[in-house]
Amino acid sequence: MKIPLIAVIGLGKMGEALVHHIRKTNHRLTIAIEVNLTRGKEVLSRAGIKYAVANNVEDARQISERGETILTDSIDLAFELDDVNVIIDATGNIDAGAYIAWKCINIKKNIVMLNAELDATIGPILSKIARSAGIIYTGDIGDEPGSIMYYLYRPLKEIGLEILVAGKGKNNPLNPHATPSSLKEMSEKLKLNPRILTSFVDGTKTMVEMTILSNATGLLPDVRGMHGPVADLKDLAKLFRTKNEGGILNNLHVVDYVIGIAPGVFVIATTDDEAIMENLRYLKVGDGPNFLFYRPYHLPGSETLLSAVKAVCENEAVIQPIGYFSETVAVAKRDLNSGERIDGIGGDTVYGIIERRTITSAEGLLPIGLSESATLKRSVRKDEVLTFDDVEIPDKLVHALWRLQQKSL
Repeated sequence: MKIPLIAVIGLGKMGEALVHHIRKTNHRLTIAIEVNLTRGKEVLSRAGIKYAVANNVEDARQISERGETILTDSIDLAFELDDVNVIIDATGNIDAGAYIAWKCINIKKNIVMLNAELDATIGPILSKIARSAGIIYTGDIGDEPGSIMYYLYRPLKEIGLEILVAGKGKNNPLNPHATPSSLKEMSEKLKLNPRILTSFVDGTKTMVEMTILSNATGLLPDVRGMHGPVADLKDLAKLFRTKNEGGILNNLHVVDYVIGIAPGVFVIATTDDEAIMENLRYLKVGDGPNFLFYRPYHLPGSETLLSAVKAVCENEAVIQPIGYFSETVAVAKRDLNSGERIDGIGGDTVYGIIERRTITSAEGLLPIGLSESATLKRSVRKDEVLTFDDVEIPDKLVHALWRLQQKSL
């Protein structure tokens, strides 16, 4: 039986948790890539992993032959080793993620995309090309989209239930105008990169995650940015009904989020079969006709290893796009001036909101994953959605792949 021979790129908070889990199994961490080698050494040492630093391919192969883990600051070394069969992108960086994914596809190595920001931007085209190349492109079973898909959406669909709503709890109140400087104290307390924390608080991360889920299921946002009510579990099955049934929705078969049930994930499902409905009532799932299914946690970093195992051992993607249904688009956090450069996800200038792809395409809306380093050609007002006509975009791999996505899907 094949075992995962793993490359982990990025030893931040999630990457560090991941290598500790690998250390506890018989799976092999072949190579760890971290641009900050001092941090990389600290992470591997704390995990009790025997490692050596490699500066070139020859060094790396010798280290691997000794059965030690390779540590390097060079991403390209992961692509040149035969004893790697799955690469985990834990960078959270869109430009790096595009390069990693493209290289994996070209050299036919499986990839676990822990980089949600990239997945929401060009996951549909990457998944399509990966399938053509005969490799697995998969999201993380531990992040909300993967947890919803693997533990709730897929099994409930497989037993014949109709999925009406799928979503997640948001970990903190929504403040779309939050910035790294306004969250400096909190980020230090939580030991989180301030840009990462900002993307949580300003809602971009939630929008990105639900974009991934939308593209993996075909469920759509009911309204731009979703509803995001403040609610308890007991309220969800009644709240997420159509307006003519006393709920908040214009349509069913949607993605959404809730403030108040974090860190859990949920699905609301129904059936037109009276025997099934009666059995669900008997099992105390709820009163129906809409039933709430809830998982009270998700474990990114910890469960991530399972995505690698399934990719290598079972040739299975935990979650991957089946189409191109939604995007997360950029919105101004404040009044922005012509000539100003956008700093992207988790920065001072823009936040993200989810929208249906049919609308983003018709209105020429700018995906937030393409916004970093774009320069404004005109001034925009606070909370105005940016369009491609508003900006000059640098020529990057991620932009080329996004353009290919428009033509191919």
